[in-house]
Order: sequence, then C-alpha cells, then structure tokens
Amino acid sequence: MKQAGLIALVPYPFTDLSGAKLRPVLLLRKASHRYDDWLVCMVSSQLDQAETGQG
Repeated sequence: MKQAGLIALVPYPFTDLSGAKLRPVLLLRKASHRYDDWLVCMVSSQLDQAETGQG
C-alpha cells in the first residue's frame, strides 16, 4: 500500500523516449483523490551535483 514517506520505484523515460529505467522517489502526498497520482521527489546519491538550498 502506498503512503506518504515511503520510497517507491517508478519508471523514468530516457530522453529519447526509447525506454525507461526504474528510479527511486519519495512519496510526498496524493495529488488526486480521483486517481492514483502522487506528488514525488527524486532521490539520488550523486552528491557532486547537490545544491545546499542556501544562498
């Protein structure tokens, strides 16, 4: 069962739309009461491109 705060794997399409790869996201909240749409945040371990949010 999906609930806010959990990590889920979702298919992210390649830029050329030739396929997709499963990537982790953090489930933030349901985006719709009528459909199974969720507001999500990408999760990454690539710290070389991280931003601090300060500035």
